[in-house]
Amino acid sequence: MTLTTSAEYRDALAKLQVRIKDTLAGYDEILERAEPDVRPLMEKFSAAHTAHESDLAARLRKHGCVPDEDGSFFSTIQRLVFKTRAVFDDLDEDVLNSVIKGEERVLSLYDAAIAAARDEDEIALLSRQRGELHELVQTAHREFN
Repeated sequence: MTLTTSAEYRDALAKLQVRIKDTLAGYDEILERAEPDVRPLMEKFSAAHTAHESDLAARLRKHGCVPDEDGSFFSTIQRLVFKTRAVFDDLDEDVLNSVIKGEERVLSLYDAAIAAARDEDEIALLSRQRGELHELVQTAHREFN
């Protein structure tokens, strides 16, 4: 069954799903090289995004859209940035500022999708996911600032 939704909402949902795919590509690189003090938090971010992306992909299919399986060109850039950075430096607390800024951009995409959503179930899902991500960002601020 395909739900009637606005193009604005479908676009916002698709943009969020792709950004999360891109973000997961970055975490793949981070987790390979992360220092022990930041690794547990990076694993939590990655696990949350993995679960969220799966839910969002299912929602896109429900709305008659095809979720992006590979992410955008930004996925490649994410991998290169963290690989290059790891050559010159450990992926430790210094990388956390970049992670937090990236996560804050994801939060803004959640805000856009929530604003465009009309269905209570959609709003509830997005709000829950946003809340989980926001809590992780707050944890990062508390632990590493």
